[in-house]
Amino acid sequence: MRLWDVTDPAQPEQIAGFVIGPIATPLWVAFAPDGQTLATGGECWTVRLWDITNPTQPQKIGQFRRRHFPYVASVAFTGDGCILATGGDETVRLWDVTDPTRPQKIGQPLTGHTKEVSSVAFTADGRTLAAGGYDRTVRLWDVTDPTRPQKIGQPLTGHSKEVSSVAFTADGRTLAAGGYDRTVRLWRTR
Repeated sequence: MRLWDVTDPAQPEQIAGFVIGPIATPLWVAFAPDGQTLATGGECWTVRLWDITNPTQPQKIGQFRRRHFPYVASVAFTGDGCILATGGDETVRLWDVTDPTRPQKIGQPLTGHTKEVSSVAFTADGRTLAAGGYDRTVRLWDVTDPTRPQKIGQPLTGHSKEVSSVAFTADGRTLAAGGYDRTVRLWRTR
């Protein structure tokens, strides 16, 4: 894993390089909104949380394992940084990371995808979660009460191949989904 200072984007400077595990390849990374915590997900079914208050010396402060098989494909924080969503296998899981040294599972896995969940994203207010998957669908959940997520509507369809990424606009009104069919689809969500 490498961290870069991009103050001057024309000349990025590597400020840290570190190994996240003996055989783990990071497939997805996400910064908490405060920029102090980094989540990594990847092989070995493991999500790791890193304190990067001093970005030249990242410190592992938390982890959880064996929640997605065969690997963690996606991680995303809510806008307040208190909840982390992880995607992989056919599920999405929510974690309370208010204390990143002791991440706690929230509720039951979010189900509905029939193949691997490849990307997760929250609206800025943290009330809606999107998950894109290899089943060529995007599913939405109301996570206002993260202990009782509620599916929103029917799965969003239209991709002819796997969905690779999802992202909301800052106001949460539009969702973009990219796919291996070389298309980006936009949906009005509010």
